[in-house]
Amino acid sequence: MESTDFLPLFIIFIIAWMVPLLLSWLEITKVPTVIAEITLGVIVGPYVLGFVETSVYLDFLAEMGFLFLIFLAGVEIDVNKIITSLPRGRIKFIDLISNSFLLAVFIYFGSLVLSFPFAWMMGQLMDIDVIFFTLLLPTVALSIIVPILKSDGELTGKYGQVLLIEGAIATIMSIILISIYAGYLRNGLKVELLLFTLIFAAFTATYIIGKRLISVMTFQKLLYRLEHAASQIKVRGTIALLLLFVIIAILIDTEPVMGAFFSGTLLSLFISKERSALLFKLDGMSYGFFIPIFFIMVGVNLDLSALTQFGESIPFILTLFIGFFLTQVIPAIVMSRVFGLKKALAGGALLTARLGLSIATAQIGLSLDIIGTAENAGIVTTSILASLLSPLIYKAMSSDGELIHYVYILGGSRASLYLSERLKMHGVSFVTLIEERRIIPEFDEKSIQFQLVDTLDTSTLDGLDLHTSDHVIVITGSRSLNQLLTKYITNNLNHERVITQKDLTRKDEINPRSALKFVDKDKVIAHYIEDMIMRPDAVNTLSESFGSYRVEEITITRKDVHRKLVKDIAFPPSGSLVIQRRNDEIFIPHGDTHLLMGDVITVIGNASALVEFRKILEHG
Repeated sequence: MESTDFLPLFIIFIIAWMVPLLLSWLEITKVPTVIAEITLGVIVGPYVLGFVETSVYLDFLAEMGFLFLIFLAGVEIDVNKIITSLPRGRIKFIDLISNSFLLAVFIYFGSLVLSFPFAWMMGQLMDIDVIFFTLLLPTVALSIIVPILKSDGELTGKYGQVLLIEGAIATIMSIILISIYAGYLRNGLKVELLLFTLIFAAFTATYIIGKRLISVMTFQKLLYRLEHAASQIKVRGTIALLLLFVIIAILIDTEPVMGAFFSGTLLSLFISKERSALLFKLDGMSYGFFIPIFFIMVGVNLDLSALTQFGESIPFILTLFIGFFLTQVIPAIVMSRVFGLKKALAGGALLTARLGLSIATAQIGLSLDIIGTAENAGIVTTSILASLLSPLIYKAMSSDGELIHYVYILGGSRASLYLSERLKMHGVSFVTLIEERRIIPEFDEKSIQFQLVDTLDTSTLDGLDLHTSDHVIVITGSRSLNQLLTKYITNNLNHERVITQKDLTRKDEINPRSALKFVDKDKVIAHYIEDMIMRPDAVNTLSESFGSYRVEEITITRKDVHRKLVKDIAFPPSGSLVIQRRNDEIFIPHGDTHLLMGDVITVIGNASALVEFRKILEHG
């Protein structure tokens, strides 16, 4: 049997192992790991040191890394949340900018629309195919933005979801439109141009089959029994699903990346991302093995000979880079209504990143004689520059120390104090505006952030930089002031995410179409008294210890806890496990209950106990 040279793979993983260690040790936070990996790939590649050469098996592993990266990007798309969040009936502008999916659609089509006049202006200066460059400009490098958003902890939040969905839409639409245009140039208008729709049919058919399978109790039991240990049945099925859609994409003569993304999106419909052990395993396998190979091999495979015409191509490269930048940043400014101008510009800059899809598009153009070798070299060079510079611009703009609040509490009452305490426990970014100085010592004692204002009135509200996604809680303790502030926020500031007490005497003065929510304190009191009668011990314990006891949800991420029994772990005596959730199952944990990676455990305890719970279940 012919032996395989494992030395290049060893060098790749030395790089993959050292890069995050060094960046963390040197506290270099503005250089994304993926950019460092690509750069070091160039250095060890054939055009510099020559330690790593391209080979069939390395190229295969790199391609699998790319497919896994796009697959995981598809998994991060919360389809159910998108569907349920879509506005019913006529879509208003406020719906467009507050809904993640609609906002992403607007940014993509804004980018596509801007691309045509920019490509047309390029066509006046140089001999180019305007349609081809119109389709090239909106392409987005999901392979760059996904790891960066993930490392910043933004991927699952609203901001990250908008960028992720826009990147996904841009990837899918670019593949479809470029495939159609290439097919048209090759063969004219034929039915084969619509073959890409087969992947949508495969998606629907697989979803229906999957829903029926998981409703079969025997199948569920088999999955649970074979989920862990040597079988890892869910991991094997996931890889089979990924390969199925990749094969379908290849058969219909489109990009495999399209199949990878659709398979990931399909999987997201069947799992709970917050508590799925499967995702931990896929993350470990992908980001631990395949994905680093992809990024380092991007650098290794980079043909530096394409840069020999760099001097002659500078005007073309600069013009194209400006086009990449403007066609993404200008439409992204609409996000400023939701996240603020700096975050919007940072997001637009990150979307400027170009890599595999842009280079692949250039190769298609080269094969069709739409562009020449000089333009191909220019597109490759511009894509590299965009991939290097856009993450740096994003990092610089998004980590400038600007404090952003997502919840504003207008109060100073005891209710606002309790609410602030609870939000602080959950790590929510908030600020409480108070004018009552007498309650300040209690805020200070609990180290709760607040902002003292001379007068809590409409002029104070005018000074707030409210975004459409922000929540405003009106609980001042004064009925008349609650009414005044709530009406001003909803009617004058046209802000809809408002929560207040249900004591407004003139509800007709509030816009009935707003998203205003009321808290009925009479119902809250009734529920509390019910608990005092039916569950007196629990109420007494919690009410007497409110300052120290908390209920918290903790996701198990520590590997050495995986598959251990509850009775085998020394949990803190001043706390207790209350509820355990695994996928769609909810049960009460006892001594012989197994703890699995991804399980969500509801615990109760004082502050020190909760720290111990987190150490035991999350850290290590």
